[in-house]
Amino acid sequence: MTKWVKTDSGSYYAFPFIRGDEYLQVFQGPIIRKDWLDEVGIPVPETIDEWTTALKAFKEKKGAAAPLSFISKPNFFNDSYNGAFLGAFGVNRNFYLENGQIKFGPAESGYKDYMALFSKWYKEGLLDKNIATVDSKALDGNFSTASTGASIGNAGGGIGKWQPIVQAKDPKAQLVAAPYPVLKKGDIPKFGQKDKPYSSGGIVAITTKAKDAELATKLLDYGYSEAGRMFFNFGTEGVSYNLENGYPKYTDLLMKNPDKLAPAQAMSMYVRGSYNGPFIQDKRYAEQFFTLPTQREAINVWKKTDIDKYSLPPLTPTPEESSEYAKIMSDINTLVDEMTLKIVLGTESVDQYQKYLDKMKSLKLDRAIEIQKAALDRYNKR
Repeated sequence: MTKWVKTDSGSYYAFPFIRGDEYLQVFQGPIIRKDWLDEVGIPVPETIDEWTTALKAFKEKKGAAAPLSFISKPNFFNDSYNGAFLGAFGVNRNFYLENGQIKFGPAESGYKDYMALFSKWYKEGLLDKNIATVDSKALDGNFSTASTGASIGNAGGGIGKWQPIVQAKDPKAQLVAAPYPVLKKGDIPKFGQKDKPYSSGGIVAITTKAKDAELATKLLDYGYSEAGRMFFNFGTEGVSYNLENGYPKYTDLLMKNPDKLAPAQAMSMYVRGSYNGPFIQDKRYAEQFFTLPTQREAINVWKKTDIDKYSLPPLTPTPEESSEYAKIMSDINTLVDEMTLKIVLGTESVDQYQKYLDKMKSLKLDRAIEIQKAALDRYNKR
Protein backbone atom coordinates (compact mmCIF):
# COMPACT_ATOMS: atom_id res chain seq x y z
CA MET A 1 0.00 0.00 0.00
CA THR A 2 2.94 2.36 0.53
CA LYS A 3 3.32 2.99 -3.20
CA TRP A 4 -0.18 4.48 -3.25
CA VAL A 5 1.24 7.46 -1.35
CA LYS A 6 4.30 7.81 -3.56
CA THR A 7 4.95 9.67 -6.78
CA ASP A 8 6.19 7.78 -9.80
CA SER A 9 9.74 8.74 -8.75
CA GLY A 10 9.25 7.00 -5.41
CA SER A 11 8.82 10.07 -3.17
CA TYR A 12 6.13 10.29 -0.49
CA TYR A 13 4.03 13.31 -1.41
CA ALA A 14 1.60 13.62 1.52
CA PHE A 15 0.56 12.50 4.97
CA PRO A 16 -2.31 10.13 4.10
CA PHE A 17 -5.70 9.34 5.52
CA ILE A 18 -5.76 5.57 5.99
CA ARG A 19 -8.82 3.43 6.59
CA GLY A 20 -7.49 0.95 9.14
CA ASP A 21 -9.89 -1.90 8.37
CA GLU A 22 -11.78 -3.19 5.32
CA TYR A 23 -15.00 -2.62 7.27
CA LEU A 24 -14.35 1.12 6.94
CA GLN A 25 -13.95 1.07 3.17
CA VAL A 26 -17.59 0.21 2.39
CA PHE A 27 -20.37 2.54 3.49
CA GLN A 28 -22.81 3.11 0.62
CA GLY A 29 -25.34 1.20 -1.45
CA PRO A 30 -29.04 0.67 -2.28
CA ILE A 31 -31.52 1.20 0.58
CA ILE A 32 -35.15 0.05 0.62
CA ARG A 33 -38.28 0.04 2.84
CA LYS A 34 -38.31 -3.51 4.21
CA ASP A 35 -41.69 -3.01 5.91
CA TRP A 36 -43.27 -2.16 2.56
CA LEU A 37 -41.72 -5.24 0.97
CA ASP A 38 -43.11 -7.38 3.78
CA GLU A 39 -46.59 -5.88 3.38
CA VAL A 40 -46.73 -6.72 -0.32
CA GLY A 41 -45.02 -10.09 0.11
CA ILE A 42 -41.85 -9.34 -1.82
CA PRO A 43 -38.29 -10.20 -0.68
CA VAL A 44 -35.43 -7.69 -0.74
CA PRO A 45 -34.65 -7.38 -4.47
CA GLU A 46 -31.41 -8.73 -5.86
CA THR A 47 -31.96 -8.52 -9.62
CA ILE A 48 -33.09 -5.71 -11.91
CA ASP A 49 -36.32 -7.60 -12.62
CA GLU A 50 -36.98 -7.95 -8.88
CA TRP A 51 -36.34 -4.22 -8.46
CA THR A 52 -38.89 -3.48 -11.17
CA THR A 53 -41.46 -5.64 -9.38
CA ALA A 54 -40.74 -3.98 -6.02
CA LEU A 55 -40.93 -0.43 -7.38
CA LYS A 56 -44.20 -1.17 -9.18
CA ALA A 57 -45.64 -2.52 -5.92
CA PHE A 58 -44.50 0.61 -4.07
CA LYS A 59 -46.28 2.77 -6.64
CA GLU A 60 -49.46 0.75 -7.02
CA LYS A 61 -49.97 -0.67 -3.53
CA LYS A 62 -48.28 1.89 -1.29
CA GLY A 63 -49.11 5.01 -3.27
CA ALA A 64 -45.50 6.09 -3.56
CA ALA A 65 -45.22 9.03 -5.96
CA ALA A 66 -41.45 8.60 -6.32
CA PRO A 67 -40.75 4.90 -5.59
CA LEU A 68 -37.01 5.28 -6.32
CA SER A 69 -35.28 8.58 -5.75
CA PHE A 70 -31.72 9.63 -5.12
CA ILE A 71 -29.54 12.72 -5.06
CA SER A 72 -28.50 14.30 -8.35
CA LYS A 73 -26.33 17.03 -6.85
CA PRO A 74 -23.65 18.13 -7.65
CA ASN A 75 -23.80 15.69 -10.58
CA PHE A 76 -26.80 14.10 -12.25
CA PHE A 77 -27.39 10.69 -10.63
CA ASN A 78 -24.59 11.55 -8.22
CA ASP A 79 -24.97 8.59 -5.87
CA SER A 80 -25.34 5.96 -8.58
CA TYR A 81 -21.83 6.43 -9.97
CA ASN A 82 -20.27 3.66 -7.88
CA GLY A 83 -22.29 1.02 -9.66
CA ALA A 84 -25.74 0.95 -8.09
CA PHE A 85 -28.07 -0.21 -10.89
CA LEU A 86 -25.72 0.60 -13.79
CA GLY A 87 -23.27 -1.95 -12.37
CA ALA A 88 -25.79 -4.65 -13.25
CA PHE A 89 -24.98 -3.91 -16.89
CA GLY A 90 -21.25 -4.39 -16.37
CA VAL A 91 -20.19 -0.74 -16.20
CA ASN A 92 -19.77 2.14 -13.80
CA ARG A 93 -19.68 5.89 -14.43
CA ASN A 94 -15.92 6.22 -14.49
CA PHE A 95 -12.75 4.48 -15.62
CA TYR A 96 -12.15 0.90 -14.57
CA LEU A 97 -9.80 -1.96 -15.36
CA GLU A 98 -10.98 -5.09 -17.16
CA ASN A 99 -8.79 -7.82 -18.65
CA GLY A 100 -5.81 -5.50 -18.51
CA GLN A 101 -7.64 -2.74 -20.43
CA ILE A 102 -8.77 0.62 -19.05
CA LYS A 103 -12.39 1.29 -19.98
CA PHE A 104 -14.73 4.24 -19.56
CA GLY A 105 -18.19 3.07 -18.48
CA PRO A 106 -20.37 5.51 -20.46
CA ALA A 107 -18.55 4.49 -23.66
CA GLU A 108 -19.45 0.81 -23.19
CA SER A 109 -22.66 -0.83 -24.45
CA GLY A 110 -23.83 -1.62 -20.94
CA TYR A 111 -24.33 2.08 -20.29
CA LYS A 112 -26.84 2.23 -23.13
CA ASP A 113 -28.77 -0.66 -21.54
CA TYR A 114 -28.70 1.15 -18.19
CA MET A 115 -30.14 4.32 -19.73
CA ALA A 116 -32.82 2.28 -21.48
CA LEU A 117 -33.88 0.76 -18.16
CA PHE A 118 -34.02 4.08 -16.34
CA SER A 119 -35.87 5.70 -19.23
CA LYS A 120 -38.47 2.93 -18.97
CA TRP A 121 -38.68 3.31 -15.17
CA TYR A 122 -39.06 7.07 -15.51
CA LYS A 123 -41.83 6.71 -18.10
CA GLU A 124 -43.65 4.22 -15.84
CA GLY A 125 -43.43 6.50 -12.80
CA LEU A 126 -41.07 4.23 -10.89
CA LEU A 127 -38.37 6.88 -10.79
CA ASP A 128 -38.82 10.27 -9.12
CA LYS A 129 -40.26 12.67 -11.71
CA ASN A 130 -37.89 15.31 -10.30
CA ILE A 131 -34.88 13.00 -10.41
CA ALA A 132 -32.76 15.53 -12.31
CA THR A 133 -32.87 18.08 -9.48
CA VAL A 134 -33.15 16.04 -6.27
CA ASP A 135 -30.91 17.31 -3.47
CA SER A 136 -30.58 16.03 0.09
CA LYS A 137 -33.40 18.23 1.39
CA ALA A 138 -35.79 17.03 -1.31
CA LEU A 139 -34.88 13.40 -0.70
CA ASP A 140 -35.41 13.78 3.05
CA GLY A 141 -38.82 15.24 2.25
CA ASN A 142 -39.66 12.30 -0.01
CA PHE A 143 -38.96 9.86 2.80
CA SER A 144 -40.86 11.91 5.38
CA THR A 145 -43.99 11.97 3.19
CA ALA A 146 -43.73 8.27 2.26
CA SER A 147 -43.32 9.27 -1.38
CA THR A 148 -40.10 7.27 -1.70
CA GLY A 149 -39.40 3.69 -0.71
CA ALA A 150 -35.89 3.20 -2.08
CA SER A 151 -32.72 5.15 -2.65
CA ILE A 152 -28.94 5.01 -2.65
CA GLY A 153 -27.19 6.27 0.45
CA ASN A 154 -24.68 5.76 3.23
CA ALA A 155 -25.10 3.62 6.31
CA GLY A 156 -24.64 6.71 8.47
CA GLY A 157 -26.03 9.61 6.46
CA GLY A 158 -28.62 7.42 4.70
CA ILE A 159 -30.09 4.72 6.93
CA GLY A 160 -29.02 6.61 10.05
CA LYS A 161 -30.72 9.79 8.90
CA TRP A 162 -33.79 8.42 7.12
CA GLN A 163 -34.79 5.71 9.63
CA PRO A 164 -36.06 8.18 12.25
CA ILE A 165 -37.71 10.22 9.49
CA VAL A 166 -39.79 7.31 8.16
CA GLN A 167 -40.42 5.94 11.65
CA ALA A 168 -41.88 9.27 12.76
CA LYS A 169 -44.65 8.75 10.21
CA ASP A 170 -44.95 4.98 10.61
CA PRO A 171 -43.61 3.24 13.75
CA LYS A 172 -43.27 -0.03 11.80
CA ALA A 173 -41.12 1.53 9.08
CA GLN A 174 -37.75 -0.09 8.53
CA LEU A 175 -35.00 0.76 6.07
CA VAL A 176 -32.48 -1.94 5.17
CA ALA A 177 -29.64 -2.38 2.73
CA ALA A 178 -30.26 -4.17 -0.54
CA PRO A 179 -27.46 -5.85 -2.49
CA TYR A 180 -26.02 -4.12 -5.53
CA PRO A 181 -28.38 -5.32 -8.29
CA VAL A 182 -27.42 -7.91 -10.90
CA LEU A 183 -29.17 -9.18 -14.01
CA LYS A 184 -28.98 -12.87 -13.14
CA LYS A 185 -29.95 -14.20 -9.70
CA GLY A 186 -26.94 -15.50 -7.82
CA ASP A 187 -24.34 -13.47 -9.71
CA ILE A 188 -21.85 -11.43 -7.69
CA PRO A 189 -22.18 -7.69 -8.41
CA LYS A 190 -19.31 -6.47 -10.55
CA PHE A 191 -19.21 -2.97 -9.08
CA GLY A 192 -20.07 -1.29 -5.80
CA GLN A 193 -18.84 1.45 -3.52
CA LYS A 194 -15.53 0.66 -1.87
CA ASP A 195 -12.88 3.17 -0.98
CA LYS A 196 -9.22 2.25 -1.08
CA PRO A 197 -7.43 1.95 2.27
CA TYR A 198 -5.79 5.13 1.02
CA SER A 199 -7.55 7.77 -1.05
CA SER A 200 -6.74 11.41 -1.70
CA GLY A 201 -9.37 12.78 0.68
CA GLY A 202 -8.01 14.24 3.90
CA ILE A 203 -4.34 14.20 2.96
CA VAL A 204 -1.96 16.93 4.15
CA ALA A 205 1.27 18.08 2.51
CA ILE A 206 4.03 20.46 3.62
CA THR A 207 5.02 23.08 1.06
CA THR A 208 8.47 24.55 0.48
CA LYS A 209 7.19 27.79 2.05
CA ALA A 210 6.82 26.18 5.48
CA LYS A 211 8.83 28.14 8.05
CA ASP A 212 9.67 25.03 10.06
CA ALA A 213 9.15 21.92 7.96
CA GLU A 214 10.68 19.67 10.61
CA LEU A 215 8.24 20.82 13.29
CA ALA A 216 5.32 20.50 10.86
CA THR A 217 6.46 16.96 10.08
CA LYS A 218 6.56 16.04 13.78
CA LEU A 219 3.06 17.45 14.26
CA LEU A 220 1.61 15.56 11.31
CA ASP A 221 3.41 12.34 12.20
CA TYR A 222 1.52 12.29 15.51
CA GLY A 223 -1.65 11.01 13.79
CA TYR A 224 0.05 7.67 13.02
CA SER A 225 1.22 6.99 16.57
CA GLU A 226 -0.96 5.04 18.99
CA ALA A 227 -1.66 8.19 21.00
CA GLY A 228 -2.51 10.12 17.84
CA ARG A 229 -4.74 7.35 16.56
CA MET A 230 -6.69 7.39 19.82
CA PHE A 231 -6.95 11.18 19.85
CA PHE A 232 -8.12 11.55 16.25
CA ASN A 233 -10.63 8.71 16.48
CA PHE A 234 -11.92 9.07 20.03
CA GLY A 235 -10.85 12.46 21.36
CA THR A 236 -10.04 13.08 25.02
CA GLU A 237 -10.42 10.34 27.61
CA GLY A 238 -12.97 11.27 30.24
CA VAL A 239 -14.65 13.75 27.91
CA SER A 240 -15.54 12.14 24.59
CA TYR A 241 -14.67 8.54 25.51
CA ASN A 242 -13.90 6.23 28.41
CA LEU A 243 -11.91 3.00 28.31
CA GLU A 244 -14.11 0.04 29.24
CA ASN A 245 -12.10 -3.18 29.41
CA GLY A 246 -9.64 -1.64 27.00
CA TYR A 247 -12.35 -0.56 24.54
CA PRO A 248 -12.67 3.20 23.83
CA LYS A 249 -16.40 3.79 24.32
CA TYR A 250 -17.87 7.14 23.35
CA THR A 251 -19.56 9.02 26.18
CA ASP A 252 -23.14 10.25 26.26
CA LEU A 253 -21.77 13.69 25.32
CA LEU A 254 -21.46 12.26 21.81
CA MET A 255 -24.02 9.47 21.68
CA LYS A 256 -26.83 11.07 23.71
CA ASN A 257 -25.90 14.69 23.43
CA PRO A 258 -27.60 16.98 26.01
CA ASP A 259 -28.11 19.63 23.32
CA LYS A 260 -29.97 17.09 21.16
CA LEU A 261 -27.19 16.92 18.59
CA ALA A 262 -27.16 13.75 16.52
CA PRO A 263 -24.12 11.52 17.20
CA ALA A 264 -22.56 12.52 13.87
CA GLN A 265 -22.93 16.20 14.77
CA ALA A 266 -21.59 15.79 18.29
CA MET A 267 -18.69 13.66 17.07
CA SER A 268 -17.61 16.38 14.67
CA MET A 269 -16.97 18.67 17.64
CA TYR A 270 -14.59 16.32 19.42
CA VAL A 271 -13.14 13.72 17.03
CA ARG A 272 -12.26 13.21 13.37
CA GLY A 273 -13.03 9.49 13.28
CA SER A 274 -16.25 10.08 11.36
CA TYR A 275 -14.45 12.14 8.72
CA ASN A 276 -10.85 12.10 7.50
CA GLY A 277 -7.43 13.65 7.99
CA PRO A 278 -3.77 12.71 8.50
CA PHE A 279 -4.35 9.66 10.70
CA ILE A 280 -5.41 5.99 10.69
CA GLN A 281 -9.17 5.56 11.02
CA ASP A 282 -10.18 3.01 13.66
CA LYS A 283 -12.87 0.35 13.12
CA ARG A 284 -14.06 0.85 16.70
CA TYR A 285 -15.34 4.30 15.72
CA ALA A 286 -17.71 2.74 13.13
CA GLU A 287 -18.87 0.04 15.52
CA GLN A 288 -20.34 2.79 17.67
CA PHE A 289 -21.23 5.32 14.99
CA PHE A 290 -23.57 2.76 13.41
CA THR A 291 -26.03 2.56 16.30
CA LEU A 292 -28.68 0.56 14.42
CA PRO A 293 -28.29 -3.16 13.65
CA THR A 294 -29.53 -2.40 10.12
CA GLN A 295 -26.61 -0.01 9.63
CA ARG A 296 -24.04 -2.58 10.72
CA GLU A 297 -25.64 -5.27 8.56
CA ALA A 298 -25.67 -2.90 5.60
CA ILE A 299 -21.87 -2.95 5.42
CA ASN A 300 -21.90 -6.74 5.17
CA VAL A 301 -24.53 -6.60 2.41
CA TRP A 302 -22.82 -3.92 0.33
CA LYS A 303 -19.30 -5.33 0.56
CA LYS A 304 -20.24 -8.48 -1.40
CA THR A 305 -19.05 -7.27 -4.80
CA ASP A 306 -16.14 -7.89 -7.16
CA ILE A 307 -15.08 -4.24 -7.22
CA ASP A 308 -11.50 -5.08 -6.18
CA LYS A 309 -11.01 -6.86 -9.52
CA TYR A 310 -11.90 -3.79 -11.54
CA SER A 311 -10.93 -0.66 -9.63
CA LEU A 312 -7.88 1.35 -10.61
CA PRO A 313 -5.21 2.19 -8.03
CA PRO A 314 -4.51 5.87 -7.20
CA LEU A 315 -2.74 7.20 -10.30
CA THR A 316 -0.54 10.28 -10.64
CA PRO A 317 -0.41 11.74 -14.14
CA THR A 318 2.40 14.21 -14.83
CA PRO A 319 1.53 17.93 -14.52
CA GLU A 320 1.29 18.16 -18.31
CA GLU A 321 -0.90 15.06 -18.50
CA SER A 322 -3.09 16.28 -15.65
CA SER A 323 -3.83 19.55 -17.40
CA GLU A 324 -4.66 17.85 -20.68
CA TYR A 325 -6.70 15.12 -18.96
CA ALA A 326 -8.72 17.64 -16.91
CA LYS A 327 -9.69 19.56 -20.05
CA ILE A 328 -10.72 16.42 -21.93
CA MET A 329 -12.72 14.93 -19.08
CA SER A 330 -14.47 18.19 -18.25
CA ASP A 331 -15.92 18.21 -21.75
CA ILE A 332 -16.68 14.48 -21.77
CA ASN A 333 -18.35 14.44 -18.36
CA THR A 334 -20.54 17.38 -19.35
CA LEU A 335 -21.55 15.46 -22.46
CA VAL A 336 -22.27 12.25 -20.51
CA ASP A 337 -24.47 14.09 -18.02
CA GLU A 338 -26.34 15.74 -20.91
CA MET A 339 -26.79 12.42 -22.68
CA THR A 340 -27.95 10.58 -19.57
CA LEU A 341 -30.40 13.32 -18.62
CA LYS A 342 -32.00 13.56 -22.06
CA ILE A 343 -32.33 9.83 -22.62
CA VAL A 344 -33.59 8.97 -19.14
CA LEU A 345 -36.13 11.80 -19.15
CA GLY A 346 -37.28 10.77 -22.61
CA THR A 347 -36.43 13.96 -24.51
CA GLU A 348 -34.21 11.82 -26.72
CA SER A 349 -34.39 8.16 -27.68
CA VAL A 350 -31.81 5.71 -26.40
CA ASP A 351 -31.07 5.13 -30.09
CA GLN A 352 -29.23 8.46 -29.99
CA TYR A 353 -26.52 6.84 -27.88
CA GLN A 354 -24.23 6.25 -30.87
CA LYS A 355 -24.31 9.96 -31.67
CA TYR A 356 -23.05 10.73 -28.17
CA LEU A 357 -20.46 7.97 -28.34
CA ASP A 358 -19.08 9.46 -31.56
CA LYS A 359 -18.97 12.86 -29.84
CA MET A 360 -17.10 11.37 -26.87
CA LYS A 361 -14.49 10.03 -29.23
CA SER A 362 -14.18 13.37 -31.00
CA LEU A 363 -13.53 14.96 -27.59
CA LYS A 364 -10.44 12.74 -27.32
CA LEU A 365 -11.67 9.99 -25.03
CA ASP A 366 -8.97 7.72 -26.45
CA ARG A 367 -6.34 10.24 -25.37
CA ALA A 368 -7.78 10.35 -21.83
CA ILE A 369 -7.51 6.56 -21.69
CA GLU A 370 -3.92 6.79 -22.98
CA ILE A 371 -3.04 9.16 -20.14
CA GLN A 372 -4.62 6.82 -17.60
CA LYS A 373 -2.76 3.87 -19.11
CA ALA A 374 0.58 5.69 -19.03
CA ALA A 375 0.03 6.56 -15.36
CA LEU A 376 -0.95 2.97 -14.61
CA ASP A 377 2.20 1.65 -16.32
CA ARG A 378 4.35 3.98 -14.21
CA TYR A 379 2.47 2.95 -11.08
CA ASN A 380 3.14 -0.72 -11.80
CA LYS A 381 6.87 0.00 -12.07
CA ARG A 382 7.14 1.76 -8.70
